[in-house]
Amino acid sequence: MTRRRLEELVARLEPRMRKRFREAMRIVRRRRSVAQLEAALEDGSIGTLLDDVEAAAGKLAAETVTAHATVAAEVATYVQSKVATLVSYDGTNPRAVAALARNRLSLIQGLREDQRQALGEMLREGLEAGWNPRQTAIAIRDSIGLTDVQAKWVANYRRALETADRKALGYKLRDARSDRAVAAAADAGKALPQERIDRLVARYSERQLAYRAEAIARTETLRAAHEAQDEAYQQAVDAGHLDADRLQCIWHAGAKPRTRDSHAAMRGQRRRMGVAFVSGAGVALRYPCDPDAPASEVVHCRCSKRVRVLPVGQSAVNGDAAPAAAAA
Repeated sequence: MTRRRLEELVARLEPRMRKRFREAMRIVRRRRSVAQLEAALEDGSIGTLLDDVEAAAGKLAAETVTAHATVAAEVATYVQSKVATLVSYDGTNPRAVAALARNRLSLIQGLREDQRQALGEMLREGLEAGWNPRQTAIAIRDSIGLTDVQAKWVANYRRALETADRKALGYKLRDARSDRAVAAAADAGKALPQERIDRLVARYSERQLAYRAEAIARTETLRAAHEAQDEAYQQAVDAGHLDADRLQCIWHAGAKPRTRDSHAAMRGQRRRMGVAFVSGAGVALRYPCDPDAPASEVVHCRCSKRVRVLPVGQSAVNGDAAPAAAAA
């Protein structure tokens, strides 16, 4: 499959996954009122919130299965055009099923752990700042679906608004339409009405959630697409349709400045099918967003891996190539 076609598929699939994440987390937020979260804090059952997030993550994981199947079917069609024989993709292949199950579990566990850390951060913030149970419950509600760092930003933004601090004007994802009112409140040393603060914080939290959804959708869609691409080609090899030596894998790095230096250094790397690429940081990567790679090499990755079917008689090589050659 051509690089352009792979990128088209990812671009088509990513918005759906982004939407599903936001929808799922909104449902979790609506399931628990502030009063219910406050009660859960008092009776020690606040940890059950993680179960709700895990259930929501399961719905998102279903989208990765769709992405996998879509890309794999495209690869099978592409291979068929190269070998002049019928080629199909078997989604029940034990290896494919195991990979999907592994990725599903990884996604669910990852989102649950992220929420656990965010919950812990809000509990620590509450203790240090002397929040009452209701204030802590509000902060926990605002943190649903976010990382611990994002949750802290939301809590700090609320604190700045409630204390009429001009720092509230420095938050990038704030609703700037209210800047004049926020600035006037700060100059007067009197906070905005609580109802308005709640609305501003809700919008800020929602924008943080949208940013998180974009990162997760990009990572998970790329991961599913490249996993499917590799599996589809491997099935074609296993079926005798292709010689593995004819599969040349090429790393295409994204454009700067949004591409990390360790990936920019990989531009044009060539590998035989099954041989890992190596980032500029020395990390082995099977493909962009490899689930076995550390987050520092995965989150917000915009690279792609192209697989070329070489003419009969040519064999794939390992090594580096000039960008122009890699894009040929």
